[in-house]
Amino acid sequence: MRTPHNHTTTRELRQSRGRGGISGVPRFKPSICRSNSSSQAMKPNPPCSMSPLRRTRRLLPRVLVLMMVLTLGLIWKMSSSNINVEKHVEHDMMIRQLPKSVDGTILKAEDWPTSSKDTHARNKEPRKHRIVIIGSGPTALGAAKRLYDLGQGKDNSVITILEELGRPGGLASSTRDDKGFLWDVGVHVVFSHYTYFDRVLNTAVPEWNYRRRASFAFMKGSDQNRRFIPYPVQNNIHVMDKIDQRRCIRGLEEITKNPINRNPTNFDEWLVQNFGEGLADVFMRKYNRKIWTVDTNEMNSAWVGERVAVPDIEEIKTKIKEVDSGKKAKDSEWGPNLFFRFPKYNGTGGIWESVARLLPNHWFRFHEKVISIDVDRKFVVVETGTDIKMRYALEYDTLISTVPLDSFTFSLKSKDRSLKDMRELASQLVYTHTHIVGVGLTGQQPKSLADKSWVYFPDSDSPFYRVTMFSNYSDDHVPKEGLYWSLMCEIAEPQRSSNPSYWSRENLIKESIEALVLYGFITADMVVSKYYQRFEHGYPVPSLKRDIILNVIQPWLKTKGIYSRGRFGGWRYEVANQDHSFMQGVEAVDKILSDVPELTYPDPNLANSKKNTDRTIPLDYEIVIAHYNEDLDWLKPYADHTLLYHQGKDLGPPFQFYSWERLENLGREAHAYLHHITTYYDRLADVTVFAQADHMSGRCYETPLEYIDSAKKGVPCMKLPERYRDWGRVKFVEGYLEAYEKKGDPIQRATATFRQVYEHLYGHKAPRRGIWYCWNACFGATKQQIRRHPPEFYKKALAYVSRCSNQEEAHYLERLWYHFFEGVDTS
Repeated sequence: MRTPHNHTTTRELRQSRGRGGISGVPRFKPSICRSNSSSQAMKPNPPCSMSPLRRTRRLLPRVLVLMMVLTLGLIWKMSSSNINVEKHVEHDMMIRQLPKSVDGTILKAEDWPTSSKDTHARNKEPRKHRIVIIGSGPTALGAAKRLYDLGQGKDNSVITILEELGRPGGLASSTRDDKGFLWDVGVHVVFSHYTYFDRVLNTAVPEWNYRRRASFAFMKGSDQNRRFIPYPVQNNIHVMDKIDQRRCIRGLEEITKNPINRNPTNFDEWLVQNFGEGLADVFMRKYNRKIWTVDTNEMNSAWVGERVAVPDIEEIKTKIKEVDSGKKAKDSEWGPNLFFRFPKYNGTGGIWESVARLLPNHWFRFHEKVISIDVDRKFVVVETGTDIKMRYALEYDTLISTVPLDSFTFSLKSKDRSLKDMRELASQLVYTHTHIVGVGLTGQQPKSLADKSWVYFPDSDSPFYRVTMFSNYSDDHVPKEGLYWSLMCEIAEPQRSSNPSYWSRENLIKESIEALVLYGFITADMVVSKYYQRFEHGYPVPSLKRDIILNVIQPWLKTKGIYSRGRFGGWRYEVANQDHSFMQGVEAVDKILSDVPELTYPDPNLANSKKNTDRTIPLDYEIVIAHYNEDLDWLKPYADHTLLYHQGKDLGPPFQFYSWERLENLGREAHAYLHHITTYYDRLADVTVFAQADHMSGRCYETPLEYIDSAKKGVPCMKLPERYRDWGRVKFVEGYLEAYEKKGDPIQRATATFRQVYEHLYGHKAPRRGIWYCWNACFGATKQQIRRHPPEFYKKALAYVSRCSNQEEAHYLERLWYHFFEGVDTS
């Protein structure tokens, strides 16, 4: 009987493959040596010897197959490493390392190598709109917050925020030095032209300090003496020395007698037309040259708007006479930032870190620097990593950039020949460099600075243009309250400067401290901390060509799906405060998603001329409170839904409300209620509860929330058992009028009767049977019930209570609230 040879049949080979064997290699282990003796066929094979050559010939095929497998695996690994796909449960975006073509250029997205599995997955998923935001300062966060409020970043879109640094804030960030002093990037105080901005910050930051602005210019007069002159200088000429007073008055009289009506061709002409040669020489030209680093005739005048107060010559002369006669003249107060607030903790940077926390974490990508943007193929090249750097391409559909416009245009890549023209134009934009010198001090602050917010320095022999008494904003700015205080100096360097040794860190710190000592603000031995930081882009200068340049570049970018906004992204200083910057981002998103026209960036003067209330954060219910000086602790459980209208003298609320707004003390609580209705008529909550701040005293429900269900049932308040039928004047109870006389706030009697007011509002006769009513002006109404009457109806009512603080017409309205809103509206 012949021993079978160890040869694998075709059938056996197929079976081995079916059992998972490698192609061409059987799974069973063959015998290495065999015997030719048939008598040993049934016995185990004994050990045998084999020549090295024969053994090598037998092993070689197996080694070759193994090497082939390893080589194929290595090739696959190298190929797949060119594609880096990063996934997130909610944040699904394709991110690719940059595949290169033969000539080293980045391949188009459709040419990138992909696996069939990857391609199948992408084809299966619905297409999402990809929005990339570059930067994470106020503008970027405004855009992101609006996207979040509008429900973006879910199944409909993918949001990515790229930030080169390791935290949000940009030029509105804060730094704590190694001695424990906190520093901002210059003066950033919070005052606002926008309801939406206010409410976002109220939600993000729980604790604030409220301040009344106290700013001054510290300047040398013709008598060579330096003195503090309250801001704005042009309204406080009476504080100047006599020579400067006469120069300023002479200039003002000249422009009053011979006004110049032609349009100014530059900022210098505007200054002379509005202030005269005297004021222009004494202060205006000097200070503006100091902060902008260019002459005033190199700047346009379109940026001015509300930022410069035009003086009243008669008022100035009256003040001078009062000072000459020995009286203390009242300082002029002007400007949108007369009252401001500042966070109790963590400085300005803490605001924007808190706003960022309102957004999904996975939207942010820190330590990711934009290298270039391919506007034709719509992808951003990003460098990531802190130690080891790598680059990848990020695709986008819409791009919002807050990068300085000059730098941004040079990062763009396109075959469009007009890009060269855009770069040339952008290179003509003018800006300053800003140096921040922080001086941490021990001991007591001098009385001359204790009551001040910040001080301007127009004279050329002062190294800084502004010094902020930064520790006056918050105790958190110093290591220990009472033992330390701080001054923050801002220095402007021209865009193209000479003498680099002057602009060095060491010299600017030295110059700043020496000047502070010279002015008597500090002594050298008080200094315990020295902080310094330089910013390449400090102020966007409103140069003569600025608007011409922007009017070409911005529309061009828009055609490429790019919105460039913010302090330097938009390059309009007149809308470069925190509120403006934030809202530029908000409005860009509304334009992108809903084609709602922007306001702030295209029309700064209009945006700055009013309180912009057209955007709110919707709530299911709101509690509107009219407040004078009552205790507010009872409102703490409802604070996140409370809009408090303050008609007293407080600088701010005792704790954070959803909204806190200062109103003139007019028309009792009715003025506050009607102000709210007329302002937010199209943006009302589902239900609004109106009450005075007196803890629901009188005939009111125990809690404001009880009015919500009541209003939905068509019952605004606790009505009295009988109708009100007295259509004449109000018959006050005995002693009521006298009580207000004693308080010094007498009730101003109405010129019209209750019937006349009713018929003027409704346009028809008052009902004979009377009306249901309730007392104490506490009630609730759905938005449908409020909108039962047109806006003009409430504006007419508001006009009745806009004359003085305590009017009889407010009592008429107290009797009308139930009648206004009773009944259920199903529309």
